[in-house]
Amino acid sequence: MLVFDLLDWDGKGEIGFDEFYMLMCIIMAHESHLEKQFMYRHSHAVFELLDIDGGHTVAPAEFQATRFLFNVKKTDLSQIFKDFDISGDEQLNYKEFKMFTIFCIDRQQRKARDKMKREMAKAAAEVEAAEEYINFTRFKQKLF
Repeated sequence: MLVFDLLDWDGKGEIGFDEFYMLMCIIMAHESHLEKQFMYRHSHAVFELLDIDGGHTVAPAEFQATRFLFNVKKTDLSQIFKDFDISGDEQLNYKEFKMFTIFCIDRQQRKARDKMKREMAKAAAEVEAAEEYINFTRFKQKLF
């Protein structure tokens, strides 16, 4: 029911085309592991989506939906909320939410860079091992 409630923007008990389109975009972003980029690029629409009560802020209970929609770990969620609630009013306004999306993108890019570095180091080690083997084989051939 959470997904339906999030997408029933006008509270009529129906999901219109705009709501359906948003759902499809979210699902496609999730399937291609681009949730955080989607959330950043469409931060205002996502903020409005999470602002279920229309108060122009996102409460902790509303913020829980980011876990479901954007693959945020439950254990991290309350701490993330506290970290980005700069005003301390236990609500995220749009600027605070936008900072959260920027953080998510930065964190994802850092993870991608770290993964690339590990893969490059592994590839370099494999090349070095292959070169050592070739040199050893050549040395062995010279001996015999």
